[in-house]
Amino acid sequence: MRFAALGLLIASSICVPFSGSAFGASIPSTDPDFSIVLFPDTQYYHGNYAYVLQDQVNWVAAHRSSLNIQAVVGLGDIVDGGGYPVDSAGNVVGTCNNAPPSGWQTQWQQSQSAVSTLTSHGIYYQPTIGNHDYDCEADRPQPRSATNYFHYFGKMGISPTAYILDQNGNRTPNFYKTMKIGSVNFMILSLELFPQTWVVNAANTLISNFNGPVIVATHAYLSNDGSGPSFGTTFPAGSAYPLCSGFSSSIYGCLPDSINSYKPVGGGTDGIGLWHNLVSKHSNIFMALSGHVRNPNPGNYPNVPNYNGVGYVDCNVQSWTTLCSNPNRPIQILSDFQGQGNGGYFGYGYLRILTVSPSRKTVSVFTYSPSIANRPTNFPAGIPVYKTDSHDQYTLKFPPAFGGPNPEITQITAPLDGSHVPLRFGISASAKGPDNAGHMQVYVNGVKQADYLNVSSLPAGTTVTLPGRGTHRIAVQTYDNAKATWVKSVIYVSNP
Repeated sequence: MRFAALGLLIASSICVPFSGSAFGASIPSTDPDFSIVLFPDTQYYHGNYAYVLQDQVNWVAAHRSSLNIQAVVGLGDIVDGGGYPVDSAGNVVGTCNNAPPSGWQTQWQQSQSAVSTLTSHGIYYQPTIGNHDYDCEADRPQPRSATNYFHYFGKMGISPTAYILDQNGNRTPNFYKTMKIGSVNFMILSLELFPQTWVVNAANTLISNFNGPVIVATHAYLSNDGSGPSFGTTFPAGSAYPLCSGFSSSIYGCLPDSINSYKPVGGGTDGIGLWHNLVSKHSNIFMALSGHVRNPNPGNYPNVPNYNGVGYVDCNVQSWTTLCSNPNRPIQILSDFQGQGNGGYFGYGYLRILTVSPSRKTVSVFTYSPSIANRPTNFPAGIPVYKTDSHDQYTLKFPPAFGGPNPEITQITAPLDGSHVPLRFGISASAKGPDNAGHMQVYVNGVKQADYLNVSSLPAGTTVTLPGRGTHRIAVQTYDNAKATWVKSVIYVSNP
């Protein structure tokens, strides 16, 4: 495997430790505010609805200066049809087990035409690939062939910096753009649907060798409704947890949108794996962005939940989960509106505006539909142009690594959340943060099993003994002396 990094071809044999990024990253408070616009799942904006995507790109072009828009990032599912495999000239050269929709070529052409509006105005567009963008997208296992994707979006007016290459030196739909925003070099890294292991390894190396903030975009990562690993209960909607497959339902409520439903060629990594093997490892990941999930309860305005297809990791809600009890936690946001309108197959034209304020150290999220604003008679009466509910308009503080809040946390580093373990196993955890922590306790299913005074990490060789087979809740808590409170971290493990 080879991949292009910062304009160079680097061999995969280079060893880079993945315990964390080699460099720090910062965004100076003196830099100006800027915006990044997200296009969530545009797959239904074709045919009679092609005006919606055109309205979106026209709005971005018109507001580029006033909002200081630096890039538009697509979150996958550019089209709905995928299509038959094509050659470099766009001629069909293959077949599918399941025929794509008859208008698949028109979908690609309309998408390409709309996006050309952005590039003609000098605005960079990053087309992350989704499951519907692959050739023969309805076949299972999910193909990895992307000839239509590259035919229509592989020669854009403003190109990515480099692609990750496969073992034969061919480009893959994994790529990045480096750009200077204010005084800082950013990387926007797009990864394929459920990235293959070698792609995750290449992404780790890219991020570790980049001395600046990284924004990771991939089609399928977060779930929609805030379900956490909690014995069938859920957190308030909006505190999203990664997609998962293959876990006991008593550990995670895995969704059908996960990898098990697609079985992609070459295997892959769904949300939980991406968190453990990529996102959680790097202090310079600024944001992790995804789409794909249109649940729960798709439908029409006003009879569809505001949290349909959206969510974000809310550490005020789930501070003890692995997403928050980690010093490298970035901002993590799900955006997908395709479950809203037309019986759950439209999207109402909503896009996402992320306004980054270095002076306030915040990212403000706005949800807006140019089409509802421009063509109100095409939409239900009363439908909002701006969605201002708490799931669609909110402000998040910078991650700790970028000068954001840095409270005391307790991090369980082993085993990983959701692991299968023997009845007796080793556990590692430590306190991290600005305060003075000096007392740690270990609980199994609410029963205290160990108590250590005057420590800020569990002693080497600490073990946990499970009371029997099944799923168990393991909690480690640390006493924060400065705030006179206990700070906990929780994982769920199972012994089959």
